[in-house]
This record gives sequence, structure tokens and C-alpha cells, in this order.
Amino acid sequence: MAADASDLHDDALWLGGAYELAMELGERDDTRLDAALAALWAAAGVAGCQGGTDGGESWVDAPCTVAGLQRFGRLAGLVTLPRRRTVVCGARAVRQASGTDWLVFFIPVGALDLAEPRSAAFPFRGGDSLLWRRPLDRWLAGIGAQVHARVPLRLALVGPEVAGLTTARSLGGQPPAERWAAYLMPAAGGLEYHQADR
Repeated sequence: MAADASDLHDDALWLGGAYELAMELGERDDTRLDAALAALWAAAGVAGCQGGTDGGESWVDAPCTVAGLQRFGRLAGLVTLPRRRTVVCGARAVRQASGTDWLVFFIPVGALDLAEPRSAAFPFRGGDSLLWRRPLDRWLAGIGAQVHARVPLRLALVGPEVAGLTTARSLGGQPPAERWAAYLMPAAGGLEYHQADR
């Protein structure tokens, strides 16, 4: 029987890292984080909201709130990717010692490998990975833009393990010339998208 990329209980799906939409929200604020999480779940069309117990071995219904994130560490559900494959997904908060909140939406690499077989060798295949990454990046960027419309973001990054890669302050309003990740930066009327080029 083929593995199912939408089986929350399949531990293998959660291994190997994650492909992320990491959103820098601003200074620590539970109300803003709650609003961003609700906007994220709606924008991505996530079905269900589960929290892992016993080290992630079992899943229970969980509130899609800061309280849920604090209790479980991450929340999970199911999402349909642009190529119409349903996969497990998750969200976690990163609350930095500096006081900055990040909200990270992610597709575990184990699930992504099943849904998008071309991703299996990433990041080792070089530039041809852009063939499958760009549609996924644009989809995640669209989710980020919808979140930004409800909860303004300082910055959003899209790619493998991008949470904490940089900050809006470090960038000074300009994306890097060479980009291993996609950047969404505030601009007049929304977010400006700078696609990955490596």
C-alpha cells in the first residue's frame, strides 16, 4: 500500500525538516499572533486543527489559538497543495528572546516528498529544483499576502527551513541579490514578492 501524505499518524511524514512560510509579525503580542494564526488557517484552507500528544504519537482536536500553540508546541491539519495533493501541514510560533514573534506554516519534507516526487533530492539537485519550487513558493506567498491583509507582516520568507534566516531590520528594506528563499516585503498596498533564484 502506498504511503499517504495526509496521514497525521505517520511519523515518517514529519521527518526530514520542513518547507516553510515564516512570517515575522513584530513585537511579542498574543492578540496579533492569535489573529495571524486564524488568518493563516483560513488563507491556506487548512482542514482540522490537531495538537500532538505523547511526543506526537497521537493527535487530538485542539484550539487554533495561541493557547493551542503553547500547549502542544505545534498545530497540525491537512492542506491541498497547488498540484491537488492533500498533505499534512503544521504551524508553530517562534517567540525570540529579542521579543519578536514569528508564525511559521510548514509542509513536512516527508509529506512533500510523497506529494511532489521531484522534491526528494532537494536541496542537492541545484537549479532544476526551481521547476517544482516556484509554484509552491507562489502558493505560499499568496497565503502570506492574505495573512498580511489582515495582520500586517514585517517580512515573510518562503523555502526550506527559513525561519530565523534573517529579519526585516537586517534586510533594511532590500532583498539579497541572490536568493535561496523567496522574500515577501511590505510595499505600498501589500507585499512585494521576490522569488528564489537559486
